[in-house]
Amino acid sequence: MLNKIGFIAYTVSNLQQSIKFYQNLLGLELLLKKDRWAEFNIAGQRFAIYEKTNGAIKDDQSAAIVYFEAIPIETIVNDLQVKGVKFYKNIEVYSYGKIILFSDPDNNSLGLYEPPKKKPKVSIKVIFKAGFNKLLQRIK
Repeated sequence: MLNKIGFIAYTVSNLQQSIKFYQNLLGLELLLKKDRWAEFNIAGQRFAIYEKTNGAIKDDQSAAIVYFEAIPIETIVNDLQVKGVKFYKNIEVYSYGKIILFSDPDNNSLGLYEPPKKKPKVSIKVIFKAGFNKLLQRIK
């Protein structure tokens, strides 16, 4: 049974340039760098980048998108824009949360995601008690 993603990997044309992007602009913790491979830590999740041997990235590469949790998304978008990150559009709001897309230096799609705010649950006990109190007031 699958419980979580082991890691996510992208192919890049320039490992050092990509390490700077993910480490310096996005603030990811570099776990290791070996040969043409680097791994980052994102709250216990691993994200890896791998440099192609010839340094060329083909147009038909994977269209995978990694969404990083961003709370609050507006603040993080503003912080990244100040650092030079360009976003495709504005933040989009859906019932399942807020998202926005951007790219790394090799045009790999990345996204930011803010889950929806949880609505407070009203317990049936509170509803019953309120209704019961109203009933008692009518009787008095």
